[in-house]
Amino acid sequence: MIVLTRFSAERIAINADLVARVETNPDTRVTLVDGSRYIVTEPMEEVIRLVEEHKARVLALARALPETGGHLPADTTRPGLSAVPAIRDTTEGAPGSSDPAAANPFNAPRTK
Repeated sequence: MIVLTRFSAERIAINADLVARVETNPDTRVTLVDGSRYIVTEPMEEVIRLVEEHKARVLALARALPETGGHLPADTTRPGLSAVPAIRDTTEGAPGSSDPAAANPFNAPRTK
């Protein structure tokens, strides 16, 4: 999140990953990917710098994490959930099997 200031002096936090566009004419307008627009007091260059710094921090934190071999450590999951996703048995529902719905989940019947 980056913290910006609206013209009403209200401070807002915006998800930097959702910033689609930053414009200035003469006020700085930040547009998010969902179309939300915010007019802020910071100049365009500062908004861009804040977004870049945020993304650099995220990458630095990710690189600082211990190597886990591609799997989450077991203690980071919610109770009752496995840290490694279940692997589906691909022998059933394969092409040519007697269960065509299992081969293509999009053809499965709808249930309420």
